[in-house]
Amino acid sequence: MDKMKQETPDLTARNVERIAALFPNCVTEMRDEKGKVTRGIDFALLKQMLSPAVVEGAEHYEFSWVGKKAALVEANKSIRKTLRPCPEESKDWDTTENLYIEGDNLEVLKLLQESYLGKVKMIYIDPPYNTGNDFIYADNFMRSQQEENEQIGISDEVGNRLFRNTDTNGRFHSDWCSMMYSRLMLARNLLADDGVIFISIDDNEQANLKHLCDEIFGVGNFIAIYKWNKTATPPALSDKVRGKYEYVLCYEKVRSGIKYCGGIVTGGDMPLLNETNMEHELTFPAESVRFTFSGIFPKGKYDRVSLLENVFIENGRVKRPVRLRGKFKWVQDTVDKEIKEGTSFIIKSKKFAIRYCRAGERIKRPSDVISKEECCVGTNEDGAKVVAALFGENVMSYPKPVSLIKYLIPFAETTKDSLILDFFSGSATTAHAVMQLNAEDGGKRKFIMVQLPEPCDKKSSVVGGGIRLSARLARSGFGGRGRRSGRSIRRRRGWMWASAC
Repeated sequence: MDKMKQETPDLTARNVERIAALFPNCVTEMRDEKGKVTRGIDFALLKQMLSPAVVEGAEHYEFSWVGKKAALVEANKSIRKTLRPCPEESKDWDTTENLYIEGDNLEVLKLLQESYLGKVKMIYIDPPYNTGNDFIYADNFMRSQQEENEQIGISDEVGNRLFRNTDTNGRFHSDWCSMMYSRLMLARNLLADDGVIFISIDDNEQANLKHLCDEIFGVGNFIAIYKWNKTATPPALSDKVRGKYEYVLCYEKVRSGIKYCGGIVTGGDMPLLNETNMEHELTFPAESVRFTFSGIFPKGKYDRVSLLENVFIENGRVKRPVRLRGKFKWVQDTVDKEIKEGTSFIIKSKKFAIRYCRAGERIKRPSDVISKEECCVGTNEDGAKVVAALFGENVMSYPKPVSLIKYLIPFAETTKDSLILDFFSGSATTAHAVMQLNAEDGGKRKFIMVQLPEPCDKKSSVVGGGIRLSARLARSGFGGRGRRSGRSIRRRRGWMWASAC
């Protein structure tokens, strides 16, 4: 008979887990009445999450900034808007499942909550980098109209207020954090439990973005900061460092056991030795081993491997089993199983450091560096070539290459019918990548793109040529047609256009 438990379940711990599942940003570490550090709930923050107004009380450092509570309120505030479909400007309206939405992405993310809650497999965003020159979405954050007007002075074609977040602004980082915080809170809700988010960023806000994501998605759901080789020609006149890399932060909604796919490898060989393992003996059937040299070799120590019997190698082959002793990754049972599945072995040098070669294809785990050499992922220069090929000239600065998004999409995919969201769409590089990947592997992935309508310079050759691009449109591949109204959502190549109104 099983022994009976001598204590009842810890209901407090269970309740903390339940709250953590709903509000991971409210879980923190604190000392209990005995002085022991334990997991607990930040009740002030939880109260704010459940309040429609700013809760009184001093803001303190966990990761905080002026306007953080207001950003929470903004994320939770309901709006009286809807999406206006534009079937006449869409393509394959009745059959396509792709959606392109033009409007403020904060409002659009709220409008998507009911229909797409927990349904998005992957989010990729390339938000403004806060260099002092990018336009930042002008959320109010409880500033007065007079303060807002003094700071902004810029509006888009349909009255959305915008401001240039220069480093002379006393809330340079705070405004950026507030803009991102409310949007990431809403984005997390849209992710499926096995969903993953990738966020491109540079040095200006990388540290702050990491803090934001740790709070919103939970430190335990952090996967990696990938370093993307953004340029093949870093500026030679840089003051301190010739910057080659930007970053891609990766978080899962709920940390999973999925092993990421960094590509499929055919052929090749891998080392069987591993210095952290204990020494043991392995026997390899004669027909399973080939050599790149020939000769007679007596038993004995050869560098890190001991040859346990004399071998006679002729034309790269032996007639008797090869017995070795060393710090191998595998035991004999594994060797035997691998051989049955088609694995062979190769010894390339007279040190007898044996390597294994698996038959067919194998999945490569991605490293934390994304480069052309290692991953076949292009640079900004490659993205610019795509834009120039599409429009006859490079109509934007530093476009992301389609190959970057194509490389990220399969990382945590379990099926090829995922829903992928990008709410800083720009020229829809993500849509381009989704459609191209589907064409290559027969997938049925779908996308939702969101982009704020922004006017182009009237002197731009793009406008003159009848192609309407936003200030950040052309991020790598798709531009819209010229039109008279700025709020509609257009759909190209199987896109359903709509607008937030």
